[in-house]
Amino acid sequence: MKDFGVFLSNLRSSAGLSLEDLAKLVESSRSSLSRLENNDVPQPFRGTMRKLVLTLAEILCTSAKETERYLKLAELDRTLLTEPEELQLGFRHHITPGSANEVETLERWIRIYEQLLSDLETREMALGISNSPPNLKLKIQEYTNTIQEIQRRLDTLYGRQELEEPDIIPHIQIHTAEALEGKIVVGHQYGETLRNALSMYNLYSLASQNARWLMQLADVERFAVDDCIILTNSHDFAGWDRDEIKTTILRTRLPIPDDLEKLIQEKLPTIEKDYFNSSHYRLASYTPSFSDLDQLEITLAPLNFHEYYSLTPFFDEPLLAALDSSKVSIRQKYGNTALTYSSTARGTSLIPAPVSIQCIVVTADQHVLLMRRSSSVAFYPNHWSASFEETMNAPGTDRKGKPSRAADSDFFAGAIRGLDEEFAIPESAIESIKVLSLNTEYLTLSIDVIIAIKLTLTSEEIRENWLLKAWDRDEASKFATLSTDLTTIVNKLFSKTLWHPTARMRLIQFLFHTYGVDEVAKAIKAKKDAMQTESKAS
Repeated sequence: MKDFGVFLSNLRSSAGLSLEDLAKLVESSRSSLSRLENNDVPQPFRGTMRKLVLTLAEILCTSAKETERYLKLAELDRTLLTEPEELQLGFRHHITPGSANEVETLERWIRIYEQLLSDLETREMALGISNSPPNLKLKIQEYTNTIQEIQRRLDTLYGRQELEEPDIIPHIQIHTAEALEGKIVVGHQYGETLRNALSMYNLYSLASQNARWLMQLADVERFAVDDCIILTNSHDFAGWDRDEIKTTILRTRLPIPDDLEKLIQEKLPTIEKDYFNSSHYRLASYTPSFSDLDQLEITLAPLNFHEYYSLTPFFDEPLLAALDSSKVSIRQKYGNTALTYSSTARGTSLIPAPVSIQCIVVTADQHVLLMRRSSSVAFYPNHWSASFEETMNAPGTDRKGKPSRAADSDFFAGAIRGLDEEFAIPESAIESIKVLSLNTEYLTLSIDVIIAIKLTLTSEEIRENWLLKAWDRDEASKFATLSTDLTTIVNKLFSKTLWHPTARMRLIQFLFHTYGVDEVAKAIKAKKDAMQTESKAS
């Protein structure tokens, strides 16, 4: 009995909830919760107290293992749970296709899940959606996903079809992992596939098939270029300054679905032998750009390299079980949540993915830096970048077990660190630095923070620093520059270049930032018309 109160208290602390906030969520009182945590309520729990204990498990437990431990300490026999209680706690069996009670069970389950979802959304509203703890958002998103999965299966069984069913393109088989020097490499030769698929586009049809598929899966429409999809952007891409972004950093990791956690443990041996387990961040939420708040509010949570890289190379392999026991990929099962991060909307992404600081650097002599990534990097080897990328670092230890000095307090700190490590450029050489947007990258599902940096150094000065002083110079194999002239960049956008999947988005957002959206749209249309004329002539 004594251990139950301690376990409950630890779960609440891990969720970052005070007794008052948790009391609001479960429609109870601070005193009742305090009595539970102090083991002042006799077991076995009965009536309303039993219901409260189960609701606490639903909200606070983040895995099946945790829930089973909770029930054991609470002396609640799992075999005595009702069906709604089993579903509430995440204990769901598979329904065999063609079984005698298939339709009846699915219909009953969808009613149960809809009620569970409604109850959680009501509880979240009482606390305030922007104050919703991450594990509650995850539970809401899991219920939503399950309802959608059951509904699709019922539609198939009943032969129903939406009147205006979106033309979702088939799941794209894309090569995401390849052995290179004994390691797993994500995105190897990705750009060749992309380049061959591109033809003549205007500004608003630059999204790849991958990006369009993901947006339709998530039932949203956003501006996208290649495999990069905008989540939110600064007004007219003018950029946010440091004092216009408020960053909150959570102390504990976000929970993830049990099947993903299990897959991570299975894949860890493949990853651990080649890669150091660096400490990074993932995005928990952001306030949308239409918010009335004066600042863009960002919430981050810790995430280690092994945790997400155990999944990333296998996003498109059929490794997870659907409701009918069929095998589906991680992207097929959870990809619809990859564009869900807003603190003012319910739900959150269920797939762990890092925050990637992606900087486009402009020199004093009006050039953009282009760098070709080396063949040894874990993501997109040999691809051209505009200008560099850095995974956002969280506090952790270095390879020698000592505390890392490279933790990033916000997006700007990550960009400044990247400048120093990649080019040996000090913060004093920065004339201006602005965050233009937050984006999702299809292949890795990372959150890409596009940042424009203007330096007081010339192209040649930067090149000399890179060659002779940069600590991480080996992450790139070649240095090049491109004039910031509008026509020059637009021409480069349509050249036969093995681009990093967000490089063209970065270049276009830089053009938006510099020349305005309308002028850029006209320039791209003019380029398209010229290419069409040239094609007809040949």
